[in-house]
Amino acid sequence: MTLALSTPKPAYRTLLLLAAVFFLPFIIGTGLFWSGWRPGKFVNSGELIQPPYPLPENGLTHANGRPFPTSELRGKWLLVLPVDGSCNASCQHNLQQMQQVHIALNKEQSRLQRVFISNSASAPTVLQSRFPELVFCVVQANTAGEAWRKAMDGKGQTVYVVDPLGNVMLRYADPGDMRGVLKDLERLLKYSWIR
Repeated sequence: MTLALSTPKPAYRTLLLLAAVFFLPFIIGTGLFWSGWRPGKFVNSGELIQPPYPLPENGLTHANGRPFPTSELRGKWLLVLPVDGSCNASCQHNLQQMQQVHIALNKEQSRLQRVFISNSASAPTVLQSRFPELVFCVVQANTAGEAWRKAMDGKGQTVYVVDPLGNVMLRYADPGDMRGVLKDLERLLKYSWIR
């Protein structure tokens, strides 16, 4: 006499249901990926630059004329404000807002550096006392400086976010209210593997 071993029906259904719950999200996700579907709305406040582009390697100087290589800016997230000419009232307002964003990052402050880029060597000297921790750079009036002017192509008071590898990632065309910049930076610093 042989005994037939069979799986009870309720246990078999439970096993199939468990397998479906486990594998179904992977199957749906793979299908969406290969079909090219992307979410319609992004959570970032700034304009995502696709693809990110690297900063030029040279073309900047310190206010005193000494060369300022881009390698000195790598290793930290950068909040960059390029200005054409002197820093007017709206420029100073944006610098103040950038400072408040930096302070609001609390324990992550050390991972961010604020950078002011101008084509006027006199602009940094005026602002140095008001924003002592701000990095001041002057764009050279040559072909290397032209690469910087193309990289920071925003009109008016555009603020950029640059990753620690030197890639320009986000652009804020109207940064009058920096709450969106703060939210984006908090999210970037929270999920970034680059320290």
